[in-house]
Amino acid sequence: MHVIFGSSGVVGSAVLAELHRRGLPARGVYRSRKPGHHAGEVARVDLETGDGLDASLAGATTVFIATGDMIDQVTAELRVVEAARRAGARRLVKLSIMSAESEAFFYARVHRAIERGVEASGIAYTLLRPGGFMQNFIHYYGHAIRTEAVLRLPCDDFEENVIDARDIARVAAECLSSDRFEGKALTLCGPQPLSYASMVAEISAHTGRKVTFASISAEAFRATMLPYAVSQEHVDGITAMLRFHQEGRGTKTSDAVFDVTGLRPRSFAEFAREHASSWLP
Repeated sequence: MHVIFGSSGVVGSAVLAELHRRGLPARGVYRSRKPGHHAGEVARVDLETGDGLDASLAGATTVFIATGDMIDQVTAELRVVEAARRAGARRLVKLSIMSAESEAFFYARVHRAIERGVEASGIAYTLLRPGGFMQNFIHYYGHAIRTEAVLRLPCDDFEENVIDARDIARVAAECLSSDRFEGKALTLCGPQPLSYASMVAEISAHTGRKVTFASISAEAFRATMLPYAVSQEHVDGITAMLRFHQEGRGTKTSDAVFDVTGLRPRSFAEFAREHASSWLP
């Protein structure tokens, strides 16, 4: 049984869908929002307390570990690792973040601390380190694009190699069901780096609307995001992460998606064409 944490999130739901497509049994773990129909079984868990955790892992052979932002994400995910060990799970796949190994910004430090726990668990593992998700342009940036035709971020325009969550899911499904990539940390990204101006130009081309990119201050970004964020540290962590990549300190390209799946990752142009209606008023 493949047990998928974060199963109602962007990546976790895509992992469930990919396992379903392959005819592999999966249990979707959630806290407040049940996963879709691709989960053969579901289990509710509160990772802040551990309530329901051991039951959710009964019969688990492999575990996909992903959570949304939390006040203490490190403790929550390491709680999953320990419970997986107790349950006798044979393989862990941890959704991390690009450049986690650098520990140069808040999110990198959070994920690297969890990675160390995974590495020390005694369970076979694979670490997935994706760049930004294309789906962020819908779920996080979509409202401003729909209502104001603008993408505002606390950075200058720079090239980032974003990836479709479905390509992460294809890699995750392969790593859950195969031992070929055990002990590896895989950097995952799309087919090519693109500037934010180029990406909103693709959105413009497929929606027939002029969408622009605007650089804003960290203070303005904080004021916009803080009402919806877990903490100010998380909001400022996004700014620090963007600036880390703006300075060219992160990975720009990787062939890992193709190496694992044999398929090229989707381009942003393909994503924009498929989801154009998401950005219409």
